Amino acid sequence: MTLPASALDQCLESFTAADGNHVKASTQKFDSTGVMALLCQHNRAIFLANMVTAGEKQFYAYTLIAALLHELPECWKVSLLYDVACALQQSLAKWQFMPGWLDRISFSVSIFHAYGHQWVCQLWYHPRKAELWGLSDGEGCERFWSELMRLIPCLRVSGVSILKWTCMY
Repeated sequence: MTLPASALDQCLESFTAADGNHVKASTQKFDSTGVMALLCQHNRAIFLANMVTAGEKQFYAYTLIAALLHELPECWKVSLLYDVACALQQSLAKWQFMPGWLDRISFSVSIFHAYGHQWVCQLWYHPRKAELWGLSDGEGCERFWSELMRLIPCLRVSGVSILKWTCMY
């Protein structure tokens, strides 16, 4: 099923993180503008991607998914809860970016973010509509970031050399 373009556009407009023009950290002043994480269902980080552009561009999510699928047997299917999973799936279908991914991935939108989406998107992507999610809410990343918030002030103005030195100890 494909969502109407108008519904998809309204979903993307609902979230500032999905807006590539919304700049939270300057790429001229900072080496990194953020970190994107891929977590398992138990809210443990599996992969991290260092973001170096403004906004949560789709290629960061694709990179994390590619890293995960590379590690798993090809016969395994993956279920993905993501804030704008509707946009990821539609992009994969429209541009045929990664052949074979659509057969391996089941997309859903995390609970907290589902209500910011259009009604048709909620009907199709809400995790409570799929039996496999049980009571998982898909908000593990939000909890993960709240655990790491104390690191933000000291790392915010750190360049690559400071970050490398910090990670060594």
